[in-house]
Amino acid sequence: MRKYYVLFTALVLLIIDVRIPTIVYPAYEAFRTEAPVTVSLIIDHVVGHRLRVDVCSDLLGYLMLLVAAAWLSMEDRRFRKCFLWGAVSTAAYVYWQIMPFYLNGGLRFRAGYVFYFVAALLKIVTIFLTMYTVSGQLESTSNHSYNNVTVILMMVCAGSGAVAALMWFFDLIAVFCVYSVVQLVTFGVVAWRIWNDRNLLTEGARNA
Repeated sequence: MRKYYVLFTALVLLIIDVRIPTIVYPAYEAFRTEAPVTVSLIIDHVVGHRLRVDVCSDLLGYLMLLVAAAWLSMEDRRFRKCFLWGAVSTAAYVYWQIMPFYLNGGLRFRAGYVFYFVAALLKIVTIFLTMYTVSGQLESTSNHSYNNVTVILMMVCAGSGAVAALMWFFDLIAVFCVYSVVQLVTFGVVAWRIWNDRNLLTEGARNA
């Protein structure tokens, strides 16, 4: 079960976002635009003027997920998809973090606008795919209905994460916090339901 402990710890780190501003980015070079409000939203809020470090490190979460997925893929090939999506998500996350150090003006604005959604979408897909792959190992004739409810809760978890990401983009922090809590709570319920049927995980790995 240690592999799954690492995997679910990684998902917790990816779900919880408590961002602290640290290193200052190079000073933003303003450019002429017909949408100053949108530019301000992206540069001042979405990208920010400092490197934001997550207290529950997303980078550590991604690295733990990659290790666990590689470990589990030796027993179940379905986890190779988790590794692939995790690797792409990690690259997008790292690019998002370091992009303002070498892009400025209009390029920083456009990259910030696009890659915020790219990184957020990849993260949500990676989290859902990882949970869904684990649920595949719980599938059995007697467990089918129980597992279906678990998958529905996974969808709620992923959907809440998507709404939370959208709310952060539009600087609706109170709503972002609500949906972040919903995402974390539903993930906790999913983890509890999987824990109740943890004996099926090893059986699923053997039968894969």
